[in-house]
Amino acid sequence: MSECKAGSTPMECRLRLKKEEEAERTDKPYRELIGCLTYVTLTSRPDLCAAVSYLSQFQSCPTKQHWVHAKRVLRYIKGTLDLGLVFVAEDSAPVIDAFADADWANDPIDKRSLTGYVFRVCGSSVSWLTRKQSTISLSSTEVELVSLSTAVCHGIWLLRLLKDLDIEPESPVVYHEDNQSMIRVVEDERDTGRLKHVDVKHRFIREEIQRGCIVVHYIPTGEQIADIMTKGLPVSRFQKHRANLGLVSSGH
Repeated sequence: MSECKAGSTPMECRLRLKKEEEAERTDKPYRELIGCLTYVTLTSRPDLCAAVSYLSQFQSCPTKQHWVHAKRVLRYIKGTLDLGLVFVAEDSAPVIDAFADADWANDPIDKRSLTGYVFRVCGSSVSWLTRKQSTISLSSTEVELVSLSTAVCHGIWLLRLLKDLDIEPESPVVYHEDNQSMIRVVEDERDTGRLKHVDVKHRFIREEIQRGCIVVHYIPTGEQIADIMTKGLPVSRFQKHRANLGLVSSGH
């Protein structure tokens, strides 16, 4: 792939692939490629997370079609070899802020949703995640609640790590969310009957808010950086969120 044509995004927008029969299995090194890409996403390329997470579910029986889409990731990397994360402490940026998002029941295979989050320290992205949720959510509010709960748990760990380094925020950690109904649920004192089955996560987040540890702020979907962690996006929006992650060309 060293001479391949560069691609603009690692994954098609709203890509839908199927799991095939054993007879369709390809002999290409699909699993090895996914392993290499997974390492890259964990260390330095959060822009690959959604694509690699999606393609990894076909490792048991990859086909030629799956292999074509895996090579698309390599074509994208070919055109972005000069991209890297830049770590610059911004004086006006909060010590920690986070972006949490979810993609509801987008997988036609098992109908499970995706959780995605990005954490920034002093304005620089330091931690990110794309993960399929372990249970099937019944509404977009629920899936966003599960995603936020996962992010808050990680945020607590990150806050403790910073305290060990004698760095402590003077204000609550801000979590940016683009689902207003979910924000009302976690901030409203009244019980919500339609969310009884996720009551533990619901109360956990509300208690963190009441203790003054976190604040949940609404952000328009177009500004939601974590959107890049949950799905394939159009080129313009993908590049915008990629830049906001702090991934910039070495030439700049």
